[in-house]
Amino acid sequence: MRSVAVVAVVVSIALSPQRPAFRGGVDTVEVYATVSDRGGRLVPNLPREEFQLLSDGKPVELTVFSNEIQTLTAVVLIDTSGSTVERLLWFRQAVGYLVDALQGDDRLRIGSFGEEIAISPHLTGDQDLLKRILRDELWPGGGTPLWRAMLEGIYSLASEGDRRVVLVMSDGVNVGGSRLLENDVRRGAVEGGFMIYALSAQGMGLGLLKDIAEDTGGGYLEVRADADLKETMTRVAEELRHQYMLGFTPPVIDGKPHRLTVRLKTSGLRVRAPQEYVPQPKRP
Repeated sequence: MRSVAVVAVVVSIALSPQRPAFRGGVDTVEVYATVSDRGGRLVPNLPREEFQLLSDGKPVELTVFSNEIQTLTAVVLIDTSGSTVERLLWFRQAVGYLVDALQGDDRLRIGSFGEEIAISPHLTGDQDLLKRILRDELWPGGGTPLWRAMLEGIYSLASEGDRRVVLVMSDGVNVGGSRLLENDVRRGAVEGGFMIYALSAQGMGLGLLKDIAEDTGGGYLEVRADADLKETMTRVAEELRHQYMLGFTPPVIDGKPHRLTVRLKTSGLRVRAPQEYVPQPKRP
């Protein structure tokens, strides 16, 4: 296996018990929601009264609300396996446009998976540094350890306190890695409050990534070959900035999954939000 200077996280076959813990217990559950109209356009300025939250089908009081611009904290995972090698330049361009769209305190971390899983130690808004990583640190070939890579991406942001996003660029097919880790990814995303986004070129497909993106309130895109890639990635960044933060006190704090529903009072609007949450007891 090659030695890569910027690699901070390298996956091993057996998950270590010393992995960083997911976000600790909290009195308030934070829910991030995206609202769009029938035409798919973002609706960013709705008032608090527009939203209703339900836990296991029962209404809960909305105790925290914000429709202000959200800071982007994300890890971008690029599939560099043999099955996507012809699209590697396309993936590079897409992430490059996302880097161009960073503003203010936005931060990205870039990783790749194929012959090896490598995630940069740099969680930064430094656009020049991020583009250097894109240019110099992506190695094509190998299988597609999708779920292991996503789990490593989640772990890489485990200590961050902001809203956290895992953006995966792949065909969504897990090859050369255990499917058993799929449940670990889902559990880690739900327990940690991560949003999963997935992006692929049209014709490659997204496989099971669609399901996990929907479950976590994220999104997925299959981009046409003739689409304006810069416009697409700018739109992704804008969507991530214009999400509503909704908070509530969980009825019970038992460390178990609970069904979550976010509703809007105005008809004709669509909301995407996590479908589950896990209220964690605070650790001493």
